[in-house]
Amino acid sequence: MKWRLIKDGYHNGFMNMAIDEAIMIAHREGLVSPTIRFYQWSPPAVSLGYFQDLKKEIDIDACQDMGIDIVRRPTGGKAVLHDKELTYSFVIKEDHPLVNDSILETYKKISRGIIKGLSYLGVKAALVPVREKLKNDSLNKGKNSKILHPDIKSICFSVPSQYEVQVDGKKILGSAQVRKGGIVLQHGSLLIKLEKDKLFSVFNFPSVQVREKLKSRLNATSLEEILKKKIGFSELSEVLTRGFEEEFGVKLVKGKLTEQEEKASIDLFKNKYSTYEWNYERKNN
Repeated sequence: MKWRLIKDGYHNGFMNMAIDEAIMIAHREGLVSPTIRFYQWSPPAVSLGYFQDLKKEIDIDACQDMGIDIVRRPTGGKAVLHDKELTYSFVIKEDHPLVNDSILETYKKISRGIIKGLSYLGVKAALVPVREKLKNDSLNKGKNSKILHPDIKSICFSVPSQYEVQVDGKKILGSAQVRKGGIVLQHGSLLIKLEKDKLFSVFNFPSVQVREKLKSRLNATSLEEILKKKIGFSELSEVLTRGFEEEFGVKLVKGKLTEQEEKASIDLFKNKYSTYEWNYERKNN
């Protein structure tokens, strides 16, 4: 079985979200096969989960001062600062025999593909049932248990999910999924380099003291921190391709957007993802 692989270049946040939705539309219409896309962001951008309140949670002035875009994703989840990372998108019909009706089970299968890919770099990642662990810790340790501060719950890499891809107990991947019109779209952000100061500067906090306290408690890592060396987008996309092929038993064939997808992405960029209405006002667009 052959699926399409798109190794994309840099786009701004508005276009990246538009392209992913254009792929969803094309796949729903039967014009393209299931598609995995690897891409990056220029300039850096904060992507907001679909249900989040932008003005409440994001420091808009700080983003403008640093040249960081703000875009709302079609997927749920928490906000992510996209900078030095590889982002993947995974588009497939939700009734495809290689995925599961369960959002969680599909997420776990995609995560296992990434874990297999990272193993080719010598990175020992694991899929950890975090919420159960936190529950047990809370029961066993009482007042000493690690309780999340309410102001950190807007940030993807600071919030435990039901299952997390971790290395040495630290989160390295943040993912979110949406299902619409029978199509699954899952996004994921794999950290190549983590800059805590920049990450915490784009979110609103009640005080500098709270910001610094939460920054010190961030339980996340990056590939450069693990490998103790730089790693490029090309090398990383190669090993992830292998991981996905092994996990799903498919052949990923390198391709590009169709003419229809390109036209649709331009339209979505102009009329949806770059608009004030989409990014600042929560509507069921």
